[in-house]
Amino acid sequence: MTGGEGPLQPGLAQVQRILSESARLAALCTACGECVKACPMPAFALLPAAEPAIVAAGMRAVLSGAPASPEGLAFVAACTRSGQCNAACPERLDVAFMLRLAGMRAKGATGEAPLVAVKSDPGWASRVKAFARMTMTEEEQSKWL
Repeated sequence: MTGGEGPLQPGLAQVQRILSESARLAALCTACGECVKACPMPAFALLPAAEPAIVAAGMRAVLSGAPASPEGLAFVAACTRSGQCNAACPERLDVAFMLRLAGMRAKGATGEAPLVAVKSDPGWASRVKAFARMTMTEEEQSKWL
């Protein structure tokens, strides 16, 4: 590793790629809300009540670096990468990847200032494990959980 880069500190090329890919995907997203409707996590993640299109627009705002809405941040934080959002997207975007990039932007992992401070959720781990149990085989559960 050179220049003080480490696993928690992305290099300039990585930051530029994250920012450019975030902008590209945010421009392609129509914020229709189909990804939110398909996601299994809103019921478990205690997302603020909002229309799916409003939640998707909030996620797109986080992705593009615009001011974040509570609904958008909650959706970004709730993502467990189930991929069900990808199949629902009429634009055929990789929504799970978009949410991952949005999470990096929200947490300031791109080298820029965080958009907001994401609050700690003491129930998050148990909800992720519950969802993982629904999607993993018994062998995978014994290895990873």
